[in-house]
Formats: sequence, C-alpha cells, structure tokens
Amino acid sequence: MSSAVGKRYARALFDVASERGKIDQVEADLVAIVQAVEQSEDLSKIFLHPHIAVPAKKSLIDDLFKSHVEEETFNFLNVLIESGREMQLVEIYRSFVKLANDARGIAEAVVTSAKPLTAEEQSELAEKFGHTLHKKLRLTAVVDPSILGGIIIKIGDRLYDGSLKTKLETFAQKA
Repeated sequence: MSSAVGKRYARALFDVASERGKIDQVEADLVAIVQAVEQSEDLSKIFLHPHIAVPAKKSLIDDLFKSHVEEETFNFLNVLIESGREMQLVEIYRSFVKLANDARGIAEAVVTSAKPLTAEEQSELAEKFGHTLHKKLRLTAVVDPSILGGIIIKIGDRLYDGSLKTKLETFAQKA
C-alpha cells in the first residue's frame, strides 16, 4: 500500500476522533493495539495473515478489543479488516499520531548526544527549539558516542547538526 492510502485512513480516523473529542483516547487505543500485535506472535500471525477469513479476524478483534477500546477505534479496526488493510496498521498509527501532534502543536524530536543528557538539559533544549518552531517538543534522547561531542537534533525532516564529529569533518575538508 502506498503511504498516501495509509494517510487517508489515518485522516479519516482522525477526523472522526476529532469531531467526537476523542483524539487522545483513540491514540491510546492505537498504541495498545499496535503493541499487542507486535508483542504477540500468535496475534500477529492471525491478524496480519492475508488468507485468514474476515469473519475469523473480526471475531478475534471482538474478543480482544471491543470492551477495551473506544467505539471509533473498534469500528475502524473492522473497516481495516473488511478492506484488507490490516497490514498497514502501523503505518496508519504513525500517520494518526502525526496528525494528532500537529493538531496539538506538538513536534517529535530526536536528540542525539555523545553522553546522556540530564532532564534539565532536555527540558532546556525542548524549550529553546520549541520556541523557535512555535511548537511544544516531545524529545526522545539517544546516546551515540561516535559524534564525540555536541548534539544532533532531528525534528520532522529538519536536522540540526552541532556535533563535534561533523565540525571536524567540515574543517578537514576545508583544510
């Protein structure tokens, strides 16, 4: 499936959740469902297998999720199964999260540093870059000693590279 189709499914679910004021609940449901499918080999085999009949899959999600997720999420799972799109669940989930974060004014950021950052340093980075982008940043910290020092911040398709490794490489190319 193309990314465009996954985005359309995510947009449809987002629109329904937004209209009913359930963006947070539906997102939490999707997190739980994706984790369940990824963590259970048996569930994954059944849910994602293309030759298992639609009624069997619908019965499975009815047993597992109906009483634990919002009506909108449950109905969406049924639509995915009926249209044969359950293989794209993770892609749809990621697109939904992006839409939800955009609506909330939140951006995801990955901060790579040579050593672990303190909570205070992470908070300061989130505040500074969030102010620049006019969004609230949700940081994920990654430690990569190969950058030697400094930090690399990736926000969406933007990359801010202040690593010592890159500065040394640039200096070496100019020398």
